[in-house]
Amino acid sequence: MSYIETNPIQHSTILRIYSERDEIITDPEYQRNGGVWTLEKKKLLIDSIINNYDIPKIYFHQFSRDEKRETGKSYAIIDGKQRLEAIWGFIEGDYCLDDDFDYQDNPQLKLGGLSYDDLAKEHPKVLINFDSFVLPIVGVQTDDLDLIEDMFSRLNESAPLNAAEKRNAFGGDMVRAIREVASHSFFTNKVRFNNNRYQHYEAAAKFLLVETSEHESNKIIDTKKVYLDSMTRRYKSGKSSLVDDFKTTVINVMDVMAGCYSNNDLLLRAQGSMVVNYMLFKWADENSININRSWLLKFDQEVKDNRRSAETNYEGANYELLEFDRLSQQGTNDASSIKERLRILKEYIEKAANRVDGSAPS
Repeated sequence: MSYIETNPIQHSTILRIYSERDEIITDPEYQRNGGVWTLEKKKLLIDSIINNYDIPKIYFHQFSRDEKRETGKSYAIIDGKQRLEAIWGFIEGDYCLDDDFDYQDNPQLKLGGLSYDDLAKEHPKVLINFDSFVLPIVGVQTDDLDLIEDMFSRLNESAPLNAAEKRNAFGGDMVRAIREVASHSFFTNKVRFNNNRYQHYEAAAKFLLVETSEHESNKIIDTKKVYLDSMTRRYKSGKSSLVDDFKTTVINVMDVMAGCYSNNDLLLRAQGSMVVNYMLFKWADENSININRSWLLKFDQEVKDNRRSAETNYEGANYELLEFDRLSQQGTNDASSIKERLRILKEYIEKAANRVDGSAPS
């Protein structure tokens, strides 16, 4: 029987936790990515601490002795990563107190704009109070990582987590596959959008959904939240070998995609195009067609030129390119939109591949 227990971590002052930061895993698989907080929000947290306000609880996964020996770590952050990163950033001089900072214990003391080091030199008593502030950290012990992931999801249920972040907390075989696909060089090097809110996870889940739907019904289905969540739950456990097969297929296609695109590629700026691109490269690979990036670049330019042309001469514009443009901007998760955009792209690429000199069609 799995268990989960909680207890306050004693003597968890800011200075102690900062000194032990090398023993803390800040990015466990179930954690939301960092880099989301604004500078203003970070400064407000430091303001709250110096003025001795309560701050929300922080939750640590507290490792057993065996886990400590295996990982060399004592804890992993379940919830509170943004707060800790804000505190550590202030200590390390990444930013200063707000210019309008008001020290409520002594309003005559002007601390606005000062850094951590400035406080150490000019107001050591204030710094001592900051360093000795006890962070409300709760330790969690469990023998089942899925319970940690479930706890993270429940803790954040009232927070504005997006669909990908909530799905990541489901746990299980498919979630692990999504994470592994999202760590591929195609996402880390080639796409132009970042992963601050698990955008890469969302696209990776859609790639896997293409494979699961082909396996189950041999059809393209909508890549909307309800279908992605359903897939993740259906393949949570008991089908690990099948999930591995899906993952292997996706990674093989992504290897080809990564070889075609350049780093931080402008052609990969929109998340809405990811599934169509994936299916295009899968089809091309199955038909021994080596897609040239110049073909895709020219297609992208033709779509833009056609859009501008339609503004003054709609009847003379290319309807299929107009339709591709329209579908790329609305309803991008609809199966009908995916099918139609894929059809248009396939025809363009086939013409390019069939040219003797290998250049894009005019």
